[in-house]
Amino acid sequence: MSLATEVTPVPNRTPARATQLIKFHASLNVSNLAKSIEFYSALLGEGPVKSYADYAKFEVDIPPLVLSLKPKRACAGGPLNHLGLRMTSLEGLRAIHERMKAVGARIGEQDDVKCCYARQSKLWITDPDETLWEVYYFHEDVPDWGEIHNKPKLWSAPLKAFGICGVVRRWWNNAFGAKATDGMVGEAIGSGQAAKSPIPADACGTRPR
Repeated sequence: MSLATEVTPVPNRTPARATQLIKFHASLNVSNLAKSIEFYSALLGEGPVKSYADYAKFEVDIPPLVLSLKPKRACAGGPLNHLGLRMTSLEGLRAIHERMKAVGARIGEQDDVKCCYARQSKLWITDPDETLWEVYYFHEDVPDWGEIHNKPKLWSAPLKAFGICGVVRRWWNNAFGAKATDGMVGEAIGSGQAAKSPIPADACGTRPR
């Protein structure tokens, strides 16, 4: 579905023209990364521009979309990891920062951080229902996942966006929240059978480690 802009795409690199558009960004938790790559490649009409054992990213021009897939449990919030916007300039990023401060939003800042095989400057923001948004400016690709061993730097900004109460709620829901829908529970009670989760066991059957 993207406009053809490069004759020979470079593996595991963001296409040169891709960052010239403001794009909607969605990040999904998936229970099987290979199957999800196959599904979204068919849905979007093209394969990912980045594909690793622990991460995949699609760059689509029509519609303007950055879709990330992460092999991770999908309990609270379902498969949604976070939503986001990739900006075309630091000035655009700062303008959003000022608008969010004006409405009293909870914000976490990352001025320069390496993660998801890229170097970026970010704002992490939660909406009134604690949906997490990542608004960022892309600087460049990097050859490894990034500062995965520097957990305080990676997590301090998102945790600030959630706040202590939000962090506790999300942790509790992921660890102990009900995994079945009301309808499935009702059917199970009526039939005398144990309620089954609509979420695959390999995605949500165990508590986080």
